[in-house]
Amino acid sequence: MYVNATVDHQKSAVNHAVANTDTPASARTHRPFPAVPWLDTAIVGAGIGGCLLAYRLARHRERAGEFRPEQVGLFERTHRVGGRLWSVPMGDGLHADLGAMRLHRGLRQVLGVVQEAGLTSDLVPFDFGRPENPVHVRGTSLRQRHLTDAARLPYDLADGERGLSPGDLVLRAADTLVPGFGELRRSHHEALEQGDARRAARSAAEFRSRSAQVALKGVPLREMTYPEVLRTALGAEAVALLHDTGGYDIVAGGESAAEQLGILFRTPPHAEYVTLRHGMQSLPLALCDRFTAAGGTLRPGHRLLRVDRATPGDPGQAAPDGTASPSPTRYRLTFALEDPEGRATGQHVHIHARTVVLALPQGPLLRLDQDGLPFTPRLRADLAAVEAVPAHKLFLLYRTAWWERLGMTRGRATTDLPLRQLWYGGTCPPPGPARRDGPALLLAAYPSGPATRTWDAVRGRPGAMAEYAHRLLARMHGLPHLEAPLSALVQDWNAAPHDGAWHVWRPGYDPDVVGPRVRTPLSGEAVHIVSDCWTADPGSVEGVVADAEAVLGEHLGCGRPPSPRVPTTR
Repeated sequence: MYVNATVDHQKSAVNHAVANTDTPASARTHRPFPAVPWLDTAIVGAGIGGCLLAYRLARHRERAGEFRPEQVGLFERTHRVGGRLWSVPMGDGLHADLGAMRLHRGLRQVLGVVQEAGLTSDLVPFDFGRPENPVHVRGTSLRQRHLTDAARLPYDLADGERGLSPGDLVLRAADTLVPGFGELRRSHHEALEQGDARRAARSAAEFRSRSAQVALKGVPLREMTYPEVLRTALGAEAVALLHDTGGYDIVAGGESAAEQLGILFRTPPHAEYVTLRHGMQSLPLALCDRFTAAGGTLRPGHRLLRVDRATPGDPGQAAPDGTASPSPTRYRLTFALEDPEGRATGQHVHIHARTVVLALPQGPLLRLDQDGLPFTPRLRADLAAVEAVPAHKLFLLYRTAWWERLGMTRGRATTDLPLRQLWYGGTCPPPGPARRDGPALLLAAYPSGPATRTWDAVRGRPGAMAEYAHRLLARMHGLPHLEAPLSALVQDWNAAPHDGAWHVWRPGYDPDVVGPRVRTPLSGEAVHIVSDCWTADPGSVEGVVADAEAVLGEHLGCGRPPSPRVPTTR
């Protein structure tokens, strides 16, 4: 079997291991460095948050006639824009989203940014579940339309649970835990659709109030994990059904029950999912292109080591031409330079700025020198309020779309096999009408959480991972002689320099309290953190956009410009 698998993540892992040794911080960062230009704002991290910040600052100041190329700098460790939005071309118009791959129509802030970036016409439907798609659990092959047929299910459900779909079982649990959950959720989204912000806010506040009053055996809901509360609201077989057919781990996960229910509350009851035709990475790329077109500079290969307060006499107190800076810079950032292969070059630079925004997730923040800014004991505790979730994605490119012969065209299938989730046709529909022949892409395996442990034996061996997945696919679909794939693409979000695919809140923390503290961790300092991690929707594009919008509006003086209502694409 011939497999051509990506090794980008392996190169990054080698560099990460070299760059983050136990070398003392003083040896890494306290040495003479050449002077470099001062900046008004230094943004570290060219994911969706950093690109939005850079573009919006450039646009705001350009409109005011104040923007100069040297005022805003966007720095990125890798030589790629997008962060955890990563779309890889697979030929013939096919793209594979290694990271985030979908939005729903309830994510209004993200859709506003899509429109702002000129990509609304690229939004296309993203098929989630389809009745004809398979579910393979406990050795039984079903179709999704069979999940309400208790006679077909290999699960011994309780009387009140038989005949309910997995989605209905989740809502039953939510209503049991938070009385009136379903009605409040329906009212909330109905109000949003009608543009009734007050009614939407009232229903959301009532949901939070009722959630805060819930205690199970004397333990507040906020102090419990989602698996714990599910086991109190549903029978063991119903919980197993949700785990096996849902694609994500809900048995051993440690996420906060209150925040998981909050995410469910904010998701529309009948969510319409969409994606970008050329992959989700096209959004940060479009924003970055607009930033650089305005004269801004993207500086790849810059790995931030530390942030310090600037001292009088620092070279950064002068402008690039040697004249005095309009006002003293406040901060000095120390970077190590890396080449396109992710290898340390041995060079370091200092950047001076009056404002610093760290558009970084948990892991890269914790790898900064902790004796620099903005670290305090409180910030370290706040950063630990979330935990990273491991995940793998494995795409296989086949000579033909063999699944169409079995009645499947697009959308998701789930299984309790180590594949866990697979998506027919990949994640980004190619332009033009559906093709009946030619290469076809399959997101063949998407394990997350504890399910990734099954793959540890073949971790770091893309060819072996592809062969294993292919065997499981053949078994799941009853095709013992399934033709081998042409190529494979693997991404392990656990491998360095990444620490996980997304994050979840640990029990006991309140995003409404922790989030604002993380955004501005030092009172009186112009050092901010922008990330999805410490928002109400960690792991979502909406979360990081909301965080960026908050910093832009509250601290940088350029909130989101008004725009017309985003049209619906069906």
